[in-house]
Amino acid sequence: MAIQAEPNKRGIISLIAIIILMILITALSNPIYNALSGKGSGVTYTASNEGYGGEVILTLTVEDERISALTAQGDSETPAIGQKAVAQYNETIFAELSDAYIDEVSTHLDAVSGATVTSGAVAAGFREVVEKAQAADAEK
Repeated sequence: MAIQAEPNKRGIISLIAIIILMILITALSNPIYNALSGKGSGVTYTASNEGYGGEVILTLTVEDERISALTAQGDSETPAIGQKAVAQYNETIFAELSDAYIDEVSTHLDAVSGATVTSGAVAAGFREVVEKAQAADAEK
């Protein structure tokens, strides 16, 4: 005759609690480490330059030495020309730089045809925010 052991309810509950704790510790360990070590908190740099129709603002966010966000904003620029050029920078060059290491980024930008003044404002702002971020990265 075989003796069958009856499952111990406390043992099963303890095992489930341990599994849940392991899952929580694993899920929360990286954000907790980042918070305690200062990693994972993005640093934002901004620059403002005068475009054709007004102010052109560049915003660069660096997280863990990589670009996490880079955008240009020129709401006062001419809609058909300047704003189109700003959108072109955001959709092409700046989108391609997402996740690039900040110390590997060149500060050279080509001008958008027909939007020379706006392109100059974007290029100057881009150069300024990248140089600020690279200088901060070099200090680390």
